[in-house]
Amino acid sequence: MAKDFIKNKPAINMTVVGFGQAGSRIADNFAAYKDEAGNGIYNCLALNSNDGDLKGLKYIPVDNRVSLNLGGLGKNPQKAMNILEENEEVSDKLKNFIQKEVRVVDDLVLFCAGLGGGTGTSTIIKAIEEFYEFNTKPLINQELKKLQAEVGPEEFKKNLKTKYIKMAVLKAREKSAKIGIIVTLPLRADGPDVLRQVNDFSQRIWKLTNDPTKGVGFVIFADNQYFYDQFKELPTHKRAETENYRDFANKEISDLFHELNTATTGGGTEVTFDSQDFRRIILEQQGSLVINRLSKPMNEIQKGSDIKDMFLESIKGSLLHEPIDLVNSHNGEVELAEIYHVGLLAVLDKKNNLGSSFIDDARVEIAENPSFFMKGSIFTGYLEGFNDFSTTVYTFFKTKGLPNRLSKGLVKEYEEYQERHKTIKTKETKIGSINVDENENMDFDIDLDEFDLSEFGLDTESDKKDQDNSNDDFDINIDDLDLSKL
Repeated sequence: MAKDFIKNKPAINMTVVGFGQAGSRIADNFAAYKDEAGNGIYNCLALNSNDGDLKGLKYIPVDNRVSLNLGGLGKNPQKAMNILEENEEVSDKLKNFIQKEVRVVDDLVLFCAGLGGGTGTSTIIKAIEEFYEFNTKPLINQELKKLQAEVGPEEFKKNLKTKYIKMAVLKAREKSAKIGIIVTLPLRADGPDVLRQVNDFSQRIWKLTNDPTKGVGFVIFADNQYFYDQFKELPTHKRAETENYRDFANKEISDLFHELNTATTGGGTEVTFDSQDFRRIILEQQGSLVINRLSKPMNEIQKGSDIKDMFLESIKGSLLHEPIDLVNSHNGEVELAEIYHVGLLAVLDKKNNLGSSFIDDARVEIAENPSFFMKGSIFTGYLEGFNDFSTTVYTFFKTKGLPNRLSKGLVKEYEEYQERHKTIKTKETKIGSINVDENENMDFDIDLDEFDLSEFGLDTESDKKDQDNSNDDFDINIDDLDLSKL
């Protein structure tokens, strides 16, 4: 096993739900992970608009696949939303799926979808809302009733909005399963209409993520354009491992999350990353979850500061999308995005005698970075084991910032399409006409004696002869003519 730690027990038990074709493929990758006994590590489900797309899955059990039997919803998520709201049978099917199939005994329910398609984009929005209505909202109401009984009706009513509703939400969040969201952004080549709709639905998801009552722990806006650009630059042997950039993206997403979820339960070193600390980073607060991973061959790591430098480089970016906007300028003032708990984890392939001070040095430099508005703690650790003969560092944190392409790029790309369209002169095209010579197909002789022409008043030999000679294409017998006067 190249990375033996991925067989560890996960720090966070998860149910992974894929919506639409893209989301189902991500969930299918999570379903591929097995424990030592060969059992699936994660409970994985898939929901799609038709049976055909579900048949392409490899690892999600057939009983965990649900079809809405709509035959496909196309790249029109708003139309799909209307169908989900107006078609009672389809709406009930989605509700039953969320209420009966999604396992809420796990710590995290991970919803996955591709933005831009009809099924995934629409159903993930409705699924988040339905999960809240069926699971989170009742818990909030229960906590409100407890608080009312504790403080009395008068005090409760007086401070409901300013105090007790917030207390109830926080208590309910502690008891309920959190929602994690992984959605993929489309390629620029998908065109302006897709970009416009994705911009709209990503705003809806971001709003749900930042609503403390909805129970959403984090969102990852993984970027297919980012993966596509990376995939093109891969060496030939690496590209041969996956069929296309989409498979490459799905593997990167699932592998990265699974590695972190199992590496943090490893031990055996003097600075161990506590699995409970990992849970705090992932499950507490809300916002964008930013994860990065950097690897270098062990023979390139000569001293502890080399690993520290890897941490400092890693925390600036993300493996799943463009860097996050952590610093912005607004009305001449510098604004910093809030950062909650930060995780720094190193995985070393063998005993290296480099000590552990690199962890402390990295933590200090990151904490003192003026561009980082830290509101939480920095958790650190490292482990040793088989790791492809490499040193790997992981950095991960939650923030109110967004990937550059999402905060600015989609709008810019859409505007570029619009500007380009303004510069193009369009033309109206009509089908051309073919002029036909009526005599073109009349170059042949007909024997009139074969026809009865009496009803047309042409029944004499002379009439027939006149008709015979009516065509320009004829022969003349000169002996029949008197040419003496010419």
